[in-house]
Order: sequence, then structure tokens, then C-alpha cells
Amino acid sequence: MLFCRMGSDQKTHIEVVKFIVKCSIKLSLQDTVQASSIILYHRFFKHCSVEEYDPYTIAATAICLATKVEEQHTRLRDIVNVCHRTCHPDLKPLELDSEFWNLRDTIASCELLMLRVLKFNVTCIHPHKYLLHYLMSLSHLFTRTEWLKSMVSDVAWALLNDSYISNTCLNHGPEIYAISVIDLALQTCKIKVPLNEHADKKWWQVFYEAATKEAMLKVQHDITHTINLANSIAQNNNKNHK
Repeated sequence: MLFCRMGSDQKTHIEVVKFIVKCSIKLSLQDTVQASSIILYHRFFKHCSVEEYDPYTIAATAICLATKVEEQHTRLRDIVNVCHRTCHPDLKPLELDSEFWNLRDTIASCELLMLRVLKFNVTCIHPHKYLLHYLMSLSHLFTRTEWLKSMVSDVAWALLNDSYISNTCLNHGPEIYAISVIDLALQTCKIKVPLNEHADKKWWQVFYEAATKEAMLKVQHDITHTINLANSIAQNNNKNHK
């Protein structure tokens, strides 16, 4: 086992995604690289079990592969050091000794394994760019003051990022996912789109013609279930530490 010990599968995946986020921030990776890392991690464990492969090793490998897929060059040495330090903050930083080279070689070998398991399908189309475009277009229906005060954009981005903590993000297309996140953010902020009820087309159909309310509800159910589950696990962890 390369980095950390594991718990139940569901709890483990949530904790490991948080680990990916922490490492991505420390490595100054772009949002798309972070998202691709998480997607690759989830894809891998749709085919494999945490009983077979250490999830933290797979996470580090996913980060390494995502930097290549998204073309943000990052040294493997930095990825190894950051991942190890994030898992073991109380230990001394790795030196260029046998432990470092073993970890480096493990991730390099694991990258080939991941490519074979995913059948070299490592392209990731994220809802992020759609969310940005849709939010910009939607904001024009509000006054600038009203839009900024509503915090719909902030809530939408938070919901999108939090939802990646489970493999829910694998089950829906990027367009419907982005629209569902925005609609959920509007509900959370208790904001209605002006004249939407009287329009020939709902705002989400203008952005994406194939969108339906049923499909949006399905995505929103998955997102809220994911976030509630993560919050429940976090609360239980806090109780156990007291």
C-alpha cells in the first residue's frame, strides 16, 4: 500500500477525491486537470476494486495522467512529493532515496495499467465550460446588482465541484449536468428567472434543446444524494474524533 489506509469503499472514494483536490491545489493545477483526475479515478474503479488496488496510488496516478491529458506539464517528482506529503504531513519530506524511486516507479507503472483498464479512453468532456457559458448568458436576464447579490454563480460552482466527490459525474452528459446544477443553484438561492413561466421555451431548453425536466431532476437527485452522503460521513468522522 503506497500512501494511506482504506476504510469502506464508499467512504474511501469520498476521502480519496478530497485527497485529489488537496493535491491539485498544492500543485497549482487548473480546474480542468483536477476534474479530469477525479474522472479518471472514478472510471478506473468502475472496472476495479479497492481490494485489488490502493486507491491513493490510483489517485496519484490519475493526477499524473490528467496533467498530460489536459496538457499542463507537471513533474512526476512533484506529484510524488505532494501526494506523499499530503498523506503523511507529520513525516519528513521524501529524499531522493530508494523510497522515492519506488513510489515514482510505482506511479509510472500504474499509469500504464490505468491506460489499459480504460482502454486508452482518457478524454474528459466536463460540464465546467458549459456551466460558465450558461451562467454568463443567464446573468444578462438580471440586473448586475441582483445577479451578484443572489450568489447563484458561486453556489453553482460549489455544487458542481462537490458533486464530483462520487461517480455521479460519469452518469450524465456535460450539458444536462451543467443546466441541472444551475437550476439547483437557483432553487437554493430562491431566485426565479425573469419571464421564464411565460416564455415559449424554458431557459434550459434555450441553452440545450434536448434538456427535459425529468432528466434534470434525475441529475439533481444524484447530486443532492452525493452531497448529503458526504456531509453525513464528515459529521460521523467529527463525532468519532471527539
